[in-house]
Amino acid sequence: MKSIKNIKKGILNLLPKIVLSFMVVSLASCDPTIDGLSYDLAEANSKEDQKAPTAFFGAVTGEGDQWNKATFANESVSASSYIWDFGDGSDTSTDFEPKEHSYPPVSASYQVTLQVFDSNGLTDTYTNSITIIDNGTPLGDLDLFYDLINTGDAGEPVTIHSYSSYQVEKDAFPENTLDKNAGTLWTAEDGDILAGDYKSDGEYVIYDLSETVNLRVIQFTTNVKSESYGYQIWTSNTGTDDADFTKLIPETGDIMLSEAASAEFQTKILSTPVDTRYVKLVGFGRFNEAGDTRTSPWMSFSQIEFYKDKN
Repeated sequence: MKSIKNIKKGILNLLPKIVLSFMVVSLASCDPTIDGLSYDLAEANSKEDQKAPTAFFGAVTGEGDQWNKATFANESVSASSYIWDFGDGSDTSTDFEPKEHSYPPVSASYQVTLQVFDSNGLTDTYTNSITIIDNGTPLGDLDLFYDLINTGDAGEPVTIHSYSSYQVEKDAFPENTLDKNAGTLWTAEDGDILAGDYKSDGEYVIYDLSETVNLRVIQFTTNVKSESYGYQIWTSNTGTDDADFTKLIPETGDIMLSEAASAEFQTKILSTPVDTRYVKLVGFGRFNEAGDTRTSPWMSFSQIEFYKDKN
């Protein structure tokens, strides 16, 4: 007769074999097969993940000569595909994160929409507004939006129709403003200040664009002075008499002041195109910062460029 002690010892010796047999039987009941064994990934009654994705993005507008651009950061969750609508009528984008989008170079607000999808076909949409502000800096990519009119080395097809004066001894004639050479100038003296006024009647150059165009941008340079030049820009689609012209710049007030101490293009983008054949640039000399006192009767303009809407 075996003692109780010996029986317990025999049971303990069998335990490893029992546990191992249980493990083999359990693995053998699984699916699919790994090394001859199989397992189940999910139970028969399991369900797919039906949680919808979440759409969200952030945006930052550009600075300097990139003020018309916006950069987007995609912060969506659980999405696998994307559709961006930038709100300006341009093509949509399916990029995960379109790093930069160029907007039309005018101050305006746009509704940007991001729609996202997951692999189950679930979707979510997020919309937010973005505001583009013209800071007055010439754009680095103006040609993306408008066509330059005076493209030739001598300004063709734009020509000088007429002018009031130029600095004879320096050959600073108006044609210099069309020669694509920033080192040449049109310079003229504006004479005495008008009685009861802080400026005179101005000196002018009339440009013939060769045909009627949808004028959208005028940009020009002056020579570098610590004071601003006072000027006006007029347009006409009928003739070159004074009565034919309508003042375009400034829209309000009497004169516009150029940026002081700068040789960069100073760009004026019109909010809507203007049918134009003739452009009249009028200069009044240099003025103090407030623009109410003339400090010099001499004006000096270097290069001028005209742009129209793209066809």
